[in-house]
Amino acid sequence: MSRSASVAGGPGAARLAAAALPLALALLLAAVPLFGLGPNVIRLLFVTLVWVTTSVAWNILGGITGQVSFGFAVFYGLGAYTAALLIRGGTPPLLAFLAAGAVATVASLVVGIPTFRLRGPYFAIATIGVSEAVRVTMNNLAFTGGASGYRIVERVPFNQMTHYYSALALAALAIAVSILVVRSKFGLGLMAVREDEDAAADLGLNPFKYKLLAHALAAALTGMAGGVFARYAGFIHPGGVFAFNTSVSILLMPVIGGLGTVWGPVIGGLIYGTVQEQLVAAFPNLHLLLYGSLLIVIILFEPKGIVGLVGRLARWAAGSRRQAVPVAARGASTGTGVES
Repeated sequence: MSRSASVAGGPGAARLAAAALPLALALLLAAVPLFGLGPNVIRLLFVTLVWVTTSVAWNILGGITGQVSFGFAVFYGLGAYTAALLIRGGTPPLLAFLAAGAVATVASLVVGIPTFRLRGPYFAIATIGVSEAVRVTMNNLAFTGGASGYRIVERVPFNQMTHYYSALALAALAIAVSILVVRSKFGLGLMAVREDEDAAADLGLNPFKYKLLAHALAAALTGMAGGVFARYAGFIHPGGVFAFNTSVSILLMPVIGGLGTVWGPVIGGLIYGTVQEQLVAAFPNLHLLLYGSLLIVIILFEPKGIVGLVGRLARWAAGSRRQAVPVAARGASTGTGVES
């Protein structure tokens, strides 16, 4: 094969692989019942898919728009409680999940209108304050059970696979939304805001509006994820769904996988979802320290996450191949090539 043919085929093969791998993963996850997996494995997959959804959602605001929020537990928790209250009252689960997303969206506007007047670390600190205020408030609300929590009693028998497919469908929806955002003019506007708000404003964009819309979209998906989780768990409490470590976990996953990309948050969610319970069990008092340390290490040494690392390695390998081709060609033309 000629050098030009091999170089032309490389990117095409890479694009084909990039399209085939997500499809293969989706088919594999959809075929889970055929493998006869036990309930514990199904539960792990369910939780992982919920984490993937929240990771992809946060990335719309934090990765694509560049607004780092430590308050996404607010939307996750509000979605969980909204769905729990409605399902216990007899509302169909799908409507309850949509309502969970709607409540989270409204909350994102209430939170975002004042906090998006701030920038950088000031915005991040403000989201921590809002998150803690909501958690304390929920601890003292009687109709939701307060700090004791809230139990969901459904009128239909528990079916683990129904819950699993709910999580899978929501994760697929979140990924589809992320792809559409990245490929749209709206997404280009978000990226412009991320790079330089003042320059974006000079170009005629309204950074405040773009940030608010990204916040609302991310909150809606996160709220629905909270609703799906609440229905499966059957019991929720403020110390769990509104906890600060929930916000940290949601932020950590896209950082691990690759901020601002489509598949980085998915990879980060898959990795985190499969190991987080083991980490909490092994280091019950240290897991937050481990998360923080990991976050610092990634930001310092590989800020583009796993996707960035893989891309760098791929470029290095491609560069090595391109350098090797002329050497081999020169050897063949001068008769110094090694014959087999």
